[in-house]
Amino acid sequence: MSNPSNHPADLSHKLRSLPSVDRVLSEPALTAVLEQWPRPQVVEAVRAELDSARALLGAGNGADAAFAPADIAESAGHALSVQLQPSLRRVINATGVVIHTNLGRAPASDAAARAMSEAAAGYSNLEYDLDAGERGSRAKHLESLLQALTGAEAGIAVNNNAAALYLVMAASCSRREVIVSRGQAVEIGGGFRIPDVLRDAGATLVEVGTTNRTRAADYAAVLHRDTAAILRVHSSNFRIVGFTEEPSLAELRNVADRNTRGLPTLLIDDVGSGCLLDTRQFGLAYEPRPQDSIEAGADLVLFSGDKLLGGPQAGLIIGKQAAVNRLRSHPLMRVLRPDKAAIAGLSATLQHYLLGDAVETVPIWRMIAAEPDQLRQRAEQWRSAVGAGDVEPADSAIGGGSLPAESRPTFVWTFPHSHPTDAARQLRNRPVPIIVRVERDRLILDPRTVLPGEDAEVIAALRQLVGGDA
Repeated sequence: MSNPSNHPADLSHKLRSLPSVDRVLSEPALTAVLEQWPRPQVVEAVRAELDSARALLGAGNGADAAFAPADIAESAGHALSVQLQPSLRRVINATGVVIHTNLGRAPASDAAARAMSEAAAGYSNLEYDLDAGERGSRAKHLESLLQALTGAEAGIAVNNNAAALYLVMAASCSRREVIVSRGQAVEIGGGFRIPDVLRDAGATLVEVGTTNRTRAADYAAVLHRDTAAILRVHSSNFRIVGFTEEPSLAELRNVADRNTRGLPTLLIDDVGSGCLLDTRQFGLAYEPRPQDSIEAGADLVLFSGDKLLGGPQAGLIIGKQAAVNRLRSHPLMRVLRPDKAAIAGLSATLQHYLLGDAVETVPIWRMIAAEPDQLRQRAEQWRSAVGAGDVEPADSAIGGGSLPAESRPTFVWTFPHSHPTDAARQLRNRPVPIIVRVERDRLILDPRTVLPGEDAEVIAALRQLVGGDA
């Protein structure tokens, strides 16, 4: 038998009973909405809700629905309010992954956040020389800091490190050969492959050695007049262990200097994460530092601004004056240059290193430096305030394509749950989402990556989750 509610006459009656647009607009639920939004947009939202109602009725799914004018008005108002909610939102990172790529990598220091806000909120001397009273260069705001911190002759910034590599290849290596170890012709996040970048930038890749072992002699054997550069790429998101070998940067400098048969061969070092501190002081493996590469003789050194440097997204290029000048004058430089807010944030971040207070002021270094006893105390405070859960030893990952497989000991708050994925979703759906780990039917929250001022929000959320007072 057919469903009586799907009878054509019955359906026609229900469709005719739907309120008009004007009737819905007169509902009190839309009074404030009409004051806030232009009337045409409110009308469009109401029409969309009425169209949805007609579609439901036509499909036989709305037989029991009343579709009262007040309900349609409320739905239209909600749909409009959703449009005003920002898609990009602050979240609390309780995963323990310090440089979390999906969560925006490195949080800014207080000084960097203020600098970025001030630069964005008004006019600035971005490209204006205050002393001369005439046009200036945006590069000057970072170059002196980069020179002081790394010993490089010159430095510029672009919008990320992938862009830095592409610019260098296009400006300095197009229609010539670039030598790369087979073990370094890698793919990093987002399908970014070194061979593809070189090809698209117009350079020819020459691979040498093997995946696990490459010697200086392998580079020297393929040098000729069309060799533009030797490129070393840091394996920032993986590690090859065991029977391995690779030449030092100083050895590669000697190889590059042997090429006297054509234009000079550049030595380019992509160190990836932009680490200006010695990571060994925190019990971590050594991470290549830009200043070490400059000292070893690299012509150009490339690194990120938003990983271990701890600043906003950027790609920084330092090195010899002539090599950097070639990049400045290339048309791509204008395409890839950072904006005023990024420059302000980078400048403030670099100043922390110049002043020697980066461990205390740059959030990622404060997190990395935090000792297990400090973290245990915070986790215990969470447990005491919530009245539930356990505190257990664990490990915090550095993450973000930096220091692969490296971690720091920590203590975490854990809570067994019958539906842990649902509980994790509940935490994500809060006004300020809290991102946690789920392992073995347990929620796990690591205080290492929760900023000090966020503890109260975490405690309130956990109380609500376990049935206490929000």
